Parts: sequence; C-alpha cells; structure tokens
Amino acid sequence: MNKVKILFFGDIVGAIGRKGLAEILPKWKEKYSPDFIIGNVENLSHGRGITPKTLRELDALGFDAYTSGNHVWENELGVACFSDPHWANKLVRPANIKPGQPGKGYIVLVKGKKSLLLLNLNGNLLMKEEGELPFTFFDKVAEENPDLPIFVDLHAEATSEKEAFGHYVDGRALAVIGTHTHIPTADAKILGKGTAYLTDVGRTGGHDSVVGFEKNPAIKRFLEPGSRAFDPQIKGSIEVNAALVTADLDKKQAISLLQLREILDK
Repeated sequence: MNKVKILFFGDIVGAIGRKGLAEILPKWKEKYSPDFIIGNVENLSHGRGITPKTLRELDALGFDAYTSGNHVWENELGVACFSDPHWANKLVRPANIKPGQPGKGYIVLVKGKKSLLLLNLNGNLLMKEEGELPFTFFDKVAEENPDLPIFVDLHAEATSEKEAFGHYVDGRALAVIGTHTHIPTADAKILGKGTAYLTDVGRTGGHDSVVGFEKNPAIKRFLEPGSRAFDPQIKGSIEVNAALVTADLDKKQAISLLQLREILDK
C-alpha cells in the first residue's frame, strides 16, 4: 500500500497563529510523521493576506504547500508571491474566482513515490467573490488529472454548500477539508465512497477572540456598522486546529481522518 499522511492546518491568523505553529508543529511532526504539511495562509500577515517574510517563517517550519482564500488579495506584497519562483509551485489560490489574478489554483505535490494534487476552491454562497461553481470546476480538474488523488481546501462560508460538495465529489476526491469560518466543526468523517470530509478545520490563532481577531472591536462592528476593521488577537491563549488525513494513494481513498486541537496558554 502506498500510504500517505497529510497534515492540514486551517486559516493561520496573524503573528499569534505563527507563534502557535512554531511551538506545536515540531511536536506533531515527531508524533504523527506527516508526509505533507499544508496550511491555509490567507490571514497569515496580520490577518490580511501574505508577505514573503511570513511565508518564509512557515517555510522554516517545514511546510510543503499553502492554500489561501478570498482575503489573500488584500496585501500587494503577498499578491507578488504568486509570481515568485520560490513559491510558484507550493502556493495556490482559489482556482474558480478572479481568473485574471496571478497564481495557480492547483499544484501537484511530489515526495518520493507519493504524488498529490492540491486544489483550492472558493464557495459561492454568502461570499463576496462569486465565480464558477466549485462543483463544476472540480469536475474539470478531475477529468484533466484522472490518475492523481485530489486534496481539496474548500474555502467557503455556508456549511450546506460545503457538505453538498463533499457528497458530490465523494469517491473522486481524496479529501475535502473546509476553511474560512475559523471555527472547527465536529463532523470529521469518511464518506461512503472513501473521501475524508470536514466542514471546517478551524483556525490557528487567538483563542480568546472572535474568529482570531480582537473581541471588543469585533463586537463593536456589530453594534456600530461601518466601524473600522479590527486586528488579530496579539497576545494570550492560542488555539491550533488541524486535520490529519491518512490515505491509500493507490486506491485514492482515505483510511482515517483525525481532528487535532490544542490550546496553548500564554
């Protein structure tokens, strides 16, 4: 059996999220021995997009690839990373939105005899950036790459859209792991035809917060619409959420899906 372990971190929010990763990842690498380490980085740099500096921090921790989402366009320094040869083959953006933007929507990761197609898709429901349906976009990618197992980061707001998508691609995707809401859901499962599914893996970032951002300014935005954007939690406890997918690459089926969650008190 050509078995693979994929360790996937949900939205990494700001410096506090990067700090949590620096503490947890070496321990989890030793404990779980993942073949591929992937993280969603759309909130990596102070909650808004990416920068070369913040990506290099994750490179140093041993990440193999990065997915993103709708907020990745909010930092000009980060947009340039999609054209940088250093990250061009390890950084992906939602494939089904903003076709004119730089970057790739999917890449093939190779390590020894293990190959994996990493696909980043955006949901359409309740999202500002609408594009081609993730359902039909997946169909095209799967048709063009029939021999490769596909790992999907579905970056979406609506739980119904995520779950419907999971069932739609069951047996054709190795895994569908949701991101974007920053709240871990309690529904990790292997679907009937062998696809690992989780509606949202949750954030790596501030624990005493509103989705990783300072709670008082976040509350104020509900009470006073139009108030200024808020910033990530800077200090305090950190939550680290991830999904560990173990799969049979020959059968293109998941064997197990384990949710990992740890709270670091600082």
